Amino acid sequence: GYNIQNFDLPYLMQRADVLRVSSFPFLGRIRGRRSQLRDASFQSRQLGRRDTKVVTVGGEGGGVLLREHKLRSYTLNAVSAHFLHEQKEDVPHSIITDLQHGSDQTRRRLALYCLKDAVLPLRLLERLMVLVNHVEMARVTGVPLRYLLARGTQVKVVAQLLRQAMQEDLLLPVVKAEGGDDFEGSPIATLDFSSLYPSIMMAHNLCYTTLLPPGAAQRYGLSPTDYIRTPTGDLFVTAAVRRGLLPRILEGLLAARRRAKEELSRETDPFRRHVLDGRQMALKVSANSVYGFTGAQAGRLPCLEISQSVTGFGRQMIERTQQLVESHFCVANGYPADAKVVYGDTDSVMCHLGVPTVAEAMALGREAAVWVSSHFPPPIKLEFEKVYWPYLLISKKRYAGLCFASRPDVHDRLDCKGMEAVRRDNCPLVANLVSACLQRILLHRDPQGAVAHAQDVISDLLCNRVDVSQLVITKELTRAASQYAAPQAHVRLAERWGGGAWGGGRGGGGGGWGGEVGT
Repeated sequence: GYNIQNFDLPYLMQRADVLRVSSFPFLGRIRGRRSQLRDASFQSRQLGRRDTKVVTVGGEGGGVLLREHKLRSYTLNAVSAHFLHEQKEDVPHSIITDLQHGSDQTRRRLALYCLKDAVLPLRLLERLMVLVNHVEMARVTGVPLRYLLARGTQVKVVAQLLRQAMQEDLLLPVVKAEGGDDFEGSPIATLDFSSLYPSIMMAHNLCYTTLLPPGAAQRYGLSPTDYIRTPTGDLFVTAAVRRGLLPRILEGLLAARRRAKEELSRETDPFRRHVLDGRQMALKVSANSVYGFTGAQAGRLPCLEISQSVTGFGRQMIERTQQLVESHFCVANGYPADAKVVYGDTDSVMCHLGVPTVAEAMALGREAAVWVSSHFPPPIKLEFEKVYWPYLLISKKRYAGLCFASRPDVHDRLDCKGMEAVRRDNCPLVANLVSACLQRILLHRDPQGAVAHAQDVISDLLCNRVDVSQLVITKELTRAASQYAAPQAHVRLAERWGGGAWGGGRGGGGGGWGGEVGT
């Protein structure tokens, strides 16, 4: 059958359950094995997310997913027209009951419709040689047929690795995925590197004027102590040989920022505080833009050796920080629990220190920041930033939690990073729903209340009780609509509005934000 796993078999099993036909769900060829119905999902970068139904049928291969062919539509009608040049019988779903209850002629038409629905999938299997191809793929990769139909490409590579490793008496490591679906009910301390990329450039003297071309160290007779080798294999002379221009520029910017922050901490006048805060933020942006300047390939003076070395050092530092925290803050060294870094981002790490209160987590977090900073060259400095309690980690760069930054007894705010509540590429309904659910989970500790609220909102949406203004999705045009190679819906909408621009009148180039309601 075609798509029988998602419609026909679940419908028949649910109907049999309603009618109390207990002998029906034994659909496979293995006697005594009951078929089970369950929800499943599959996600890959190529195919996106697919939510499906799975009916376990013993002795049966299951349905075929035509993932090898890129078509505009994957309905049986469209696929048959493309490959077989024939289509289903034209019988709308709404008249099937009338045909069944009609005359012999109408029932004949319905029978032909059902027969064609059964024959077309078999002809597709034959034409596309699906069974032969999948059997050969299963033999080559060493995975069951059902894995080829329901899982991605990684399982095939892993199976071949396991097969080859077993022949050579090797074992594959068990890798724990970073950023899993975790909910931490105990405090999580967040440690942040202050001005990470500028600090790396200053600490390691990374500059156009200090970069050594291949073979230059030997030509100039430099000793190994005169230069450093970055994680990317590039060579830069040390500050003792020559201080770079970029490190000196960064030193001036960061020194000016420190002075602005010191003045800000002493200032009481609201207007002056606003001015000083703007100054220190501008200096921070200027310092960070130096790294971006070196990595912009279309810029005035790109130097990938510098930018790639900076990111390489950054990755090493996050890994080193995790090792330092977990090896030092442990029971063996007299601490209450073994510390665990639950998440590491570009310039910060989040540590589960095993203490029950926010105050204890703050104290240990500050101690950990000092300990780690002592293992890196100045001006690299790890600082204690805040404590999350509770903390919800969805995936990499997507998390939320109650933030305690200034006081251990009162949270400052509900932090949310990378989730739909703070993203601009979805409609207000989704943002408000996610925000409300996070408040119920984190503030009120009521996950079931969050589920109930989500169900209520979905019900309102299905029953047309949601105002259309809550369904507007805002998208940005960064260039003229005609310059998009694969225009999306909002680009087409901008073209219909006239000239490929929105927000700023008819005609003209790209730029600006516009809204659309998806249907």
